[in-house]
Amino acid sequence: MSYFKRVKPESVDIRAEGIVSFLDAVKKNGLELHSMMVIRHGKCAAAAWFDPYKPETLHPIYSFSKSLTATAIGFAWQEGILSLDEKVIDIFPEHSPQDPSDYLKEMTLHHLLCMSCGHEIGIDFEKPDWISDFLHHPVLHKPGTYYRYNTAGTNMLSAVITKKTGLSLLEYLQPRLLEPLGIDKITCHRLKDSMHTCAGGNGMQLTTEEMAKFAYFMLHDGEWEGKKLLSGWYEKAAAKQIETAGDAEGHVKEWANGYGYQCWLGSLPGSFRADGAYGQFGFVFPTLDLIVVTTASTEQTQTLVDCMYDHLIPAVCPDGSLKEASDINLEAILDGQKIPGILSCRNPEIEKEISGRVYQLADAGAPMSSFEKLVGGAGLFDLPDDTSMETMCFSFENGQLFWKVTDGGEEKQVVCALDGSFAVSRIGAYSYAASAGWRSLHALEMEIRRVDAISGVRLIFRFDEDKLTIEADETLITFSGLGMNEKHLAEFCIRS
Repeated sequence: MSYFKRVKPESVDIRAEGIVSFLDAVKKNGLELHSMMVIRHGKCAAAAWFDPYKPETLHPIYSFSKSLTATAIGFAWQEGILSLDEKVIDIFPEHSPQDPSDYLKEMTLHHLLCMSCGHEIGIDFEKPDWISDFLHHPVLHKPGTYYRYNTAGTNMLSAVITKKTGLSLLEYLQPRLLEPLGIDKITCHRLKDSMHTCAGGNGMQLTTEEMAKFAYFMLHDGEWEGKKLLSGWYEKAAAKQIETAGDAEGHVKEWANGYGYQCWLGSLPGSFRADGAYGQFGFVFPTLDLIVVTTASTEQTQTLVDCMYDHLIPAVCPDGSLKEASDINLEAILDGQKIPGILSCRNPEIEKEISGRVYQLADAGAPMSSFEKLVGGAGLFDLPDDTSMETMCFSFENGQLFWKVTDGGEEKQVVCALDGSFAVSRIGAYSYAASAGWRSLHALEMEIRRVDAISGVRLIFRFDEDKLTIEADETLITFSGLGMNEKHLAEFCIRS
């Protein structure tokens, strides 16, 4: 059951037509939305999950994590554990250069919080000595004068919490934030340093409702159920600490309103957001007493924001102005949202020919990704790649495709829907949603998503007599490739 009471949007003065118009605009623009929640006056006016994503799905939130990490710093500041003016090299003397530069000496926690530490480029924080690398990295600009987005800097904030308290970021937040808010499903990737620092810059997973709870906590300036848990922090976090318009990264539109403490400022006065790559958003609108939360898989995040500002925000009306409910069956529309699967005509002759046939690697020594690496999408960390897919077979039964593979001697089976929907399979600890259809007479297309990832994989199997070749593409169209997993493909042949 949701923490936020579900109500008709008109009861909190939101026109249902605006919600439907927002969803239509998202679809028209070809954006892949996974979930959304609209909360006003503490009540849920709309919530939707796009099948195969569910309310209980833990979703990677990328840099939405940063706002949670900054909140941990806020609690430590409130408790007197640290000062925002504290020098970073004073916290990590063992990792600092023997002769630090003047700019490095000036770098404080405040500068890490507002992305103005003075670095021009980031560092690789997936190495064991990443903290030392960060402190030895050239500080080319006077801290506080130059904005540059810096995920490693946020991970340094997570390391500060652990260094100061002996607790991981999540352990520290547990009694202060997570337990009071009822956030009990959160996970976070750990880095490889000796403290196993939580990747507070981009490594968390949450359900949509847990994201909404945190956004609601920010909306109320650290208050939860009438109790002030964190005082004065969001006055700092949601204030413009540094300018982003005309910065070195060329930010424009919704990313050119300035940056606070691990929060982006919004276009509406007083608004701000927790912001993760590919559309993991927690928009906070204090003047409207409104939050909007999304999970998504799109590079076109400005377009997603535009859809919200063009359709959803104009539907939020002054209190008491809406007297009648809409005749739109909004619940049916929200409940019917889904990611489209692969729909095509069946191919009975070829299906009969290949059904049950076992294919094996044509060259046993050829590099071939493991099942996890082949299927795993953006937002997943440490996918094992010490095995290789060795054999596979296809069978068509009861309107479904069963794709069975062996990987490192272990057998795994994925069930694919053939009707344009997704079938869900459980393999070990994870759920996989899959859809399949024929592209042509000898080409079978399959889309598989590990549902705790942001993206999935589209596979094309081309059958040519005794040979089977495979093509693989991510479902997420992106320029940056953030979080993508390299895939190795090899040719298969019929097992003799």
